Amino acid sequence: MKFKISSTCPQNVDTLVCFVRPDYEPRFNSDLLQTAFNKAFGEDDNKFEAGIYKTLRMKLNGRFVNLVLAFFDCSMENAFDGFRKTILKIGAKLNELKSKVVYFDNPTNLVFTDSKEEIIKQISSTLPLCDYTFDIYKQKKNDLTDKEIIIFGEDKYIDSLNEGFNIADGICIARDLVNEPANVLTPEELANRTVNLGKKYGFDVTIYSKDECEEFGMYAFLDVAKASVNEPKLIVMKYNGGGNETAKGVIGKGLCYDSGGLFLKPGDGMKTMKGDMAGAAAVIGAMCSIAANKVKKNVVTIVAACENLVDGNGYRNGDILKSMSGKTIFIASTDAEGRLTLADAMTYMIRKENVDSIIELSTLTGSCATFFGKICAGVLTTDDELYNKIASHTVISGEKYWRLPTYAEYRENIKSDIADLYNSTTAGAGGIAAGMFLDEFKEDKPFMHIDIAGTTFASSKSDGQIEGGTGYGVKTVYYYIKQS
Repeated sequence: MKFKISSTCPQNVDTLVCFVRPDYEPRFNSDLLQTAFNKAFGEDDNKFEAGIYKTLRMKLNGRFVNLVLAFFDCSMENAFDGFRKTILKIGAKLNELKSKVVYFDNPTNLVFTDSKEEIIKQISSTLPLCDYTFDIYKQKKNDLTDKEIIIFGEDKYIDSLNEGFNIADGICIARDLVNEPANVLTPEELANRTVNLGKKYGFDVTIYSKDECEEFGMYAFLDVAKASVNEPKLIVMKYNGGGNETAKGVIGKGLCYDSGGLFLKPGDGMKTMKGDMAGAAAVIGAMCSIAANKVKKNVVTIVAACENLVDGNGYRNGDILKSMSGKTIFIASTDAEGRLTLADAMTYMIRKENVDSIIELSTLTGSCATFFGKICAGVLTTDDELYNKIASHTVISGEKYWRLPTYAEYRENIKSDIADLYNSTTAGAGGIAAGMFLDEFKEDKPFMHIDIAGTTFASSKSDGQIEGGTGYGVKTVYYYIKQS
């Protein structure tokens, strides 16, 4: 999919898109299109309710073209969400019509926001998701037409257009990583792909081996990885666009496969565990978007990549592990492994990299997935300022969050009599306990835990989404870094 900005409709257009406000007749910016429409449908009553889409055929420049009328109510509640859903519906219709050259005539006439640039960006960051496929393992490939999308507007909107497209690109990169099977995307392969993405998009990547991680004292991370023949990798990404300012720290959970260890996951619980590295995928995709858009900020991102499998060398329920921070951890469950890898990644981030704060994204608990479903993610932090930075851009990103409580009683539930901490608790509130566990490793840095377990994998196809990875979290990291 290619995007352009133009104030004139191209001669070779095969599909026109026009947004129509309820109870209004279609109005085009182009006099040519308005004349053609009036000639074809001038006596027809084209007033519809919001959410209705109408596809017509109209004669233009001596030939017939598709006309897609999208009826959008600018006064609706959560208008940005509604607009994104409208764009996804349009994208599905364009695929149905096998459109090749598409002209959006009047999106900047919409009045649900004063920012015309934001309208353009919402289109270019949403529409490409409708053409996302993952068919590299299929003999018969998905049949999608390569499209040229031209949006009405002035040249001053080109930066917003490109910014949105680069955000969509980052989301698709994250989806690709989540959708890869675990027999392909091992920790080493994830590291190699990150190196290649860094070279392509313009950020630095350093990969640390098992031996180097042992020298750092990352014993909790390494113990999780012991049962796998695929060695763990510590992936450190850096982007410097902000001169001498202190970098923001971002961590993504990188479990390339999670069997649960000796606390084996039941039934169908393992079939989507290739996606237990969706936090890592989100931060890698976000780094690509940040670098592609040349965001004027500094950021360090870390992924502790490994697999949690079953083997005679694996760690056990009842073991006591030592972390890089020096704190000891009683293993109440080998299936609470992600927080062990993240704890060491946090300590590495604090002690080896100069960051002023840390946010962390992980598919950490079934508790949050059950409670919030696929609509929003859970957030735990004791830092109001950090939370407000994330919450401030949810309208624009569409990625929703709900803040979890941090009462002192929850922290007591992870205190052990024979070690510093339990890695799990039988007292309930598992999503909160996991966040409180990680909060124990923040030292003096503002820290926020984001549990995206329910939002990162779609079990069925919908507009702009195939079954599989969603890329959730890419926009959150991107806007957090850009607006910090």
